[in-house]
Amino acid sequence: MGNEDRGCCDKCAKTFIMGINVLIILVGGAILAAGVYWQLSDTGYYKEIFNHDIFNIPIISIVIGSLLLLVGVCGFIGACCEVLFLLKVYMGFLIIIMLVQIILAVGCVAMKSTVEEMATNRTLILIGYYGGSEDEDGLITLTIDAVQENFDCCGVYGPSDWDENAIYSGNSSTPSSCCKTAYRSDASCGYASYQTNDKINDTGCKTSLLNWIESNLLYVGIVAGVICLLQMAILVHVLRLIVIIQDERYEVFESPAEKQS
Repeated sequence: MGNEDRGCCDKCAKTFIMGINVLIILVGGAILAAGVYWQLSDTGYYKEIFNHDIFNIPIISIVIGSLLLLVGVCGFIGACCEVLFLLKVYMGFLIIIMLVQIILAVGCVAMKSTVEEMATNRTLILIGYYGGSEDEDGLITLTIDAVQENFDCCGVYGPSDWDENAIYSGNSSTPSSCCKTAYRSDASCGYASYQTNDKINDTGCKTSLLNWIESNLLYVGIVAGVICLLQMAILVHVLRLIVIIQDERYEVFESPAEKQS
């Protein structure tokens, strides 16, 4: 049995694997490029936001992007050229990735408080940099303003966090991004003391972000479920293609006596 004798489902298995791995290559390349850009960037914002002794996002992005590229190329060439060794290596990668995902999921649950504490402390540090000389190109200011405006919040725990910033600590004022939506056009909104100013949001961004995450957990679960089903589908198609190729090669090398029997 040759390639032309294969059924529609068998041909689709090969096409499916090749198509999926083209997507994996593109995603891996994008993640790798972003990681390299963040790592080589001299902008203080990227260094402060994304670099950490343990959770160094640029390095993690480079590693993940490189692995995705390797897996994608391995799977594409293995399916396109029908190289059994590459297909088996690719299937091994898939199984390892699925196991790593399970470990990461358990780890995220177990280290939730640690990650939350790290993010909180990092944000408090950035509030101190807001509008200062450390804020190169004003990117920290733009980011914090965007978060406070989009989530209708102020500071990490509340407006009092802005006492950590040299610009606002003297008179207990806050940035205008802390103002409620209806008062953002008021130029004097943020200059009044937050202790008596009812025009600003008194909810901390930590609470607002956690509430937003909790309200979107259903969508996260749906995406995770789709990814798991897709991985299972890829694994089944790869296994099917391996069996097809092995059967074809067995028939080619089978002796005439074995065929007659």
